[in-house]
Amino acid sequence: MTSPRTGVRQQKKEATRARIAAVAMDLFLERGFENVSVVEIAAGAGVTEKTVFNHFATKVDLAFPEDPDAVTALLGALTSRPAGASVLEAFRAFALDVYERYFPLDEQGRQRETQIARLVDTSPALRAWKRDMLARYADIVRDHLAAELGAESADMRPTVVATSLLAVHEAVIDGFRDGLIAGAEDAATLSQRLRASAEQAFDLLGAGFRDYAIGPANPAAGVRS
Repeated sequence: MTSPRTGVRQQKKEATRARIAAVAMDLFLERGFENVSVVEIAAGAGVTEKTVFNHFATKVDLAFPEDPDAVTALLGALTSRPAGASVLEAFRAFALDVYERYFPLDEQGRQRETQIARLVDTSPALRAWKRDMLARYADIVRDHLAAELGAESADMRPTVVATSLLAVHEAVIDGFRDGLIAGAEDAATLSQRLRASAEQAFDLLGAGFRDYAIGPANPAAGVRS
């Protein structure tokens, strides 16, 4: 059981992390990612440079503070899917939940996400990190499937499935950011259109491997080393 003192410490730690990330993003949006130093971020957040790196491994990680939570959610979706649920169903639920939370519908949220989209689009470091992030997600899905199914090294199916799922996810995320920058649609219309497109894409994939990697009744029991 977590003690009250431990709980307070964790809350303070999370609050500090959130404050650092918020200050960093404000500075990035104001001056550009490459033009802001970690020292300046630390000063703005009222912490030391060492504290910043205690919470974020690199400066680039400051621009994507939600990534650890997304990784945890993705792993949870894969490992806790019920008996009879395919990896496609698990990933689809994970992705649609991300879109529901990530795509803003109000004007303030739209403006903020448009600024962030432009920031990522104009920074080589952030574009590279985004590509690496999606590749890591694909590796997570691939490795989980390979372990769960005891796949041989020559079995390409875990890689094909993982790559296909993340291709849909990347297309939706990129489509949302490109749509925000273009400004041709309001956020609500753009969000609805892309969610519908994601559903269609997952349906298309489902026709190809709907019955592949059906989750065991006890997911943990199905993982093989």
